[in-house]
Amino acid sequence: MNILLLDDNPHRITFFQNSLKKHTLVVCRHAKAAIKALKKGSFDLVFLDHDLEGDPADPEDENCGSEVARFIAAHDVHCGRIILHSENRAGREAMEAILETCESIPYSKLKKANFHSLLKPLAEANEP
Repeated sequence: MNILLLDDNPHRITFFQNSLKKHTLVVCRHAKAAIKALKKGSFDLVFLDHDLEGDPADPEDENCGSEVARFIAAHDVHCGRIILHSENRAGREAMEAILETCESIPYSKLKKANFHSLLKPLAEANEP
């Protein structure tokens, strides 16, 4: 599977890299990089954090998950699944309001969940 991760936290990035070794993972630490990756290719799964560069971001900021959500919605980008993993509730809610179909699973819950069970339906859908 092709997976896009928008996050700037080194610990989270390492978690995703270790958990998704069997998949192609594109890591973006900036909203512009994620938008560029979405323009270049298609992704089966997209993980979006909201706050980049530390402090809670205003959903209107250019460098946050909401900016990527706006791009996905405006350009009708099709992803098999979009998971909002931000711990910032207001940020997740802002992205949910923009995206028609997404799931909100904060990183703290995602890390405790059976990560591979989340991926199984997508993996089965991508099998020939």
